[in-house]
Amino acid sequence: MPRPIRQSQLAGLLMQHRTSLYAHIFACVRHHADAEDILQSVSIAAMESYRQLQTEEGFLPWAREIARRRVLAHHRLAHRQQAFDPELVQALSEAAERVEEAAPASDHHVALMACLEALPAESRRLISARYRDRGGDAEKLAERFGHSVQSIYARIKRIKIALRNCVEKRLEREM
Repeated sequence: MPRPIRQSQLAGLLMQHRTSLYAHIFACVRHHADAEDILQSVSIAAMESYRQLQTEEGFLPWAREIARRRVLAHHRLAHRQQAFDPELVQALSEAAERVEEAAPASDHHVALMACLEALPAESRRLISARYRDRGGDAEKLAERFGHSVQSIYARIKRIKIALRNCVEKRLEREM
């Protein structure tokens, strides 16, 4: 018969899986401050209900379920006028879990996501168009954003430098 989890063990598990839980939550809310708030809420809820956890191996699915419920609550509060589809949150949660299982989020990846979120909206749109959308070549971007090709290259270069500096600073703070 497995021994019940102690609160001290749970605190260790929360620290061990913090990056994974944060990445999971961030994938659902796409905003650094909200993801941090929700992670704190998940940690508190986990500490309050630690007796429900049977084994250490069951921690991550259990914590992700708490996170999924907290994300839904966050969306209900943040978007009272807009109905937020719980099935969409569930799908995002499952997709984030599959991605995390395939390639666990590194501290570098989490820092990069936070730095991307901190970019000005226009810079975020440009980087997104360059690397995520299909129309990522410089000529199409120049036309789409109303700038010259050289200007697009220069802006992307400046954004990449800013992201690199931001990630380095974040990683230094975490060490």
